Amino acid sequence: MLKGMELSQGFYELCKEQLFAGGLGAFRGYLAMGLVGEGSECYGYDDELSQDHDFGPDFCIWIPEKIYQENRNQFIAAYDALPMEYRGYRRDASEQTRARRGIMTIEGFYQKYTGILHDPANAEEWFRIPQGFLAVATNGAVFEDSYGEFTRRRNYLLAYYPEDVIRKKLAAKAVVMGQAGQYNYVRCCRREEWESAYLAGSEFVGAALSAVYLLNKKYMPFYKWAFRGTDSLSELRHAIVDLKEFVHLQDTSENAVRKRVLIEDICNEVACALRKKGYSTSASDFLASHGNSIMEGIRDVGLRSMHVLVDYN
Repeated sequence: MLKGMELSQGFYELCKEQLFAGGLGAFRGYLAMGLVGEGSECYGYDDELSQDHDFGPDFCIWIPEKIYQENRNQFIAAYDALPMEYRGYRRDASEQTRARRGIMTIEGFYQKYTGILHDPANAEEWFRIPQGFLAVATNGAVFEDSYGEFTRRRNYLLAYYPEDVIRKKLAAKAVVMGQAGQYNYVRCCRREEWESAYLAGSEFVGAALSAVYLLNKKYMPFYKWAFRGTDSLSELRHAIVDLKEFVHLQDTSENAVRKRVLIEDICNEVACALRKKGYSTSASDFLASHGNSIMEGIRDVGLRSMHVLVDYN
């Protein structure tokens, strides 16, 4: 199957001579081209089902704001003049695709996912950017970037959250894992309140997955791809396997004991990783007890003063 990234890069290689043959050639040294952003093809997760929407030969051109504003119509016209079909696939002209591909500014692209025009400069700015948005802003591939600004900002984000931010997020995830998984899920099962057990289990899995990504220092993508993304993680592999088994088992009396064992195994592996990496000194088996220990290591006053459960995912 032809993957979206291969289609995009091939289309760019075909079109770059046409794109820069005219007036745009003078701007080439200021532009970056590639495929980064929203869509499964940017992660390499696309398959046959992905081709039913927003799929086709397209790429992104990122331009400094000032140059874009002075030459906006010229850039748009040059991109729109590229071939409408490549390797049997037609370019998608929908409004949604046009917002994700084609001409955009460097500043606007990163502001869309970080909420700020500049690089995050302190712990609180970093903390307010969800993992999923940072995953979108740093996925995919850059085909060409002579100017270097797009790649510089990309690499800055890829360097990952500052340690204080990692701590704050891990503290929140540890408490949720303990409360939702080790405590509330078990109580719901004992009461045979299966609807509540399902919700508690979902909270536990979401927090556990996030903790696994944080401990691997990788941004967790949109929930639809969160498990898919674990294939590339090197640490806490047993916890990932246990999480997959947990979600495959229905919430029933027959499965309750096995699911409780899985919860404890997952929490134990996360707790061991927290201690090994120096995030927690707690010896407790109850993961929620690690929250305060993790918080005590935060140096930033603003983050340390927040409630342990405050997080932006």
